[in-house]
Amino acid sequence: MKRFAKLISLALCAAMLLSACGSPGNSSTPGGPGTSGSNPGQPAAQAKNELKVAIRAEPSTLDPHNSTALANFAVQRMVFDTLVVQDENGGIIPGLAESWEVMDELTIRFHLRSGVRFSNGAEFTAEDVLFSLQRAVTEKGSASMFSSFDAENTEIIDPLTIDIRVKQPFAAIYNYLASARGDIICKSALEEMGAEAYGRAPVGTGPFVLTEWKTGDSLELTRNEDYWGDKPAYEKLTIRVITEAANRSIELETGGVDIIYDVAANDVERLEANDKVKVVSGPGYKFSYITMNMSMAPFDDIRVREALILALDMPTIVNVAYGSSASVADSLMAPTVFGYAKIGPYAYNPDRAKELLAEAGYGGGLEVTVMLNEDRNFIDVMEVAQNMWRSVGVETDIQIMDQATLLSKAANGEVPMGVTNSTPTTGDPDHALMIWPTSYKSFLRNSNTRIDEYLEAGKAAYDPDERAAIYQEAMEYMWQQYNLIPICFTNSVYAVAANVENFECHPGNTPNLAKVTFGP
Repeated sequence: MKRFAKLISLALCAAMLLSACGSPGNSSTPGGPGTSGSNPGQPAAQAKNELKVAIRAEPSTLDPHNSTALANFAVQRMVFDTLVVQDENGGIIPGLAESWEVMDELTIRFHLRSGVRFSNGAEFTAEDVLFSLQRAVTEKGSASMFSSFDAENTEIIDPLTIDIRVKQPFAAIYNYLASARGDIICKSALEEMGAEAYGRAPVGTGPFVLTEWKTGDSLELTRNEDYWGDKPAYEKLTIRVITEAANRSIELETGGVDIIYDVAANDVERLEANDKVKVVSGPGYKFSYITMNMSMAPFDDIRVREALILALDMPTIVNVAYGSSASVADSLMAPTVFGYAKIGPYAYNPDRAKELLAEAGYGGGLEVTVMLNEDRNFIDVMEVAQNMWRSVGVETDIQIMDQATLLSKAANGEVPMGVTNSTPTTGDPDHALMIWPTSYKSFLRNSNTRIDEYLEAGKAAYDPDERAAIYQEAMEYMWQQYNLIPICFTNSVYAVAANVENFECHPGNTPNLAKVTFGP
């Protein structure tokens, strides 16, 4: 049993070892990885009492179990807490749970903090944990991630002790509990308010309380004076919604905000030259790729899939679309994710692409339709790819639509080829490879059950070395099926005002803003 407990801990603490971000150019600071500034600061001495942050999209809801967007997660992190937390090195540390013990390979007993209260004054107990898990396994935004959790047999031992159970050995359990979908909600508040109202005015145990939501403009939060942990150094957090990257940069440069997310590649050089701001960047979790629908012709022919891949000079595409803010994908998940192994990239070989298309019966030409949202990087990728495919006899109909329409079409199996990305914010390979199981009905429509077997074995392996080996073998096999076209791994790029210190450069785009302090 002791060996088992040690193995599960090692497996889950390894997930984010490569996630620290640095600050290139003039943004370098003497702090450690993942921060800008080395001094935690003295909150009482700082004059500035409001932090203003600009993000690219407005949250759709702050209900943890109906959230799928990074914008939602970014705000949720300020309002809610999780049982366990990932530190900047990927280690699992206490959150709302002070400690835990492995009872058997399907059960972990969590001992909860006493004296914790929700922002409405309600006491936090094991009832809230059980209720949160029961919602997580059934609600649409979290059910797929929490499908391995056995909420039905999860058992409250006493008001501050709960046995959380899984249906089968599940090595990602801590990473998932530490994720945004693992946020603990207030049972009594949600039952009283209803899910929709709760999503607009959430009640959590986190360091901030949402006080105003100005639709289309901003969200205002105030410090939770009764927070159980270290209180933020400032009283007010304003999160502004600024969709255009260029406008976010301008707002930072002119003092309208203190921090911006998702800095555009073409803004980085200018911001680095500005001594009033610092660019903070590092490897992220995001993986961008082009999907091919396995349930549609001609993508059910492996020769066509391989040809479409070999016809693309991906280093050139990535350089044009992303510049220095991304690297060509050489695997099916980013190096920041536990279990990553370098496999590719695919070699550019247009002559072989032509041969494969001829063998598949498309020597006279092929027409494909690619659907994507309005993301500028995706559009740039497809404009370059369109010309490269044309050179081997493939004509491309590029259809641009809003994200909601694209996702709806993908869910219905109506996207022949698509351009999309995934950001596995847990840092776990089970999450990173979630699009691959045959049960996952979206863009890919994979029908290969051998891949299912690999993924099931990977999620069940508690020994980290065994688990990493399984995922390497799995990805080597998957790479040879040519089911999708890897594009790139994108850096997490932020920019902050020069006086912002202790900013966490998070690879999943959900930094903990409660740690931020202000310098002179």
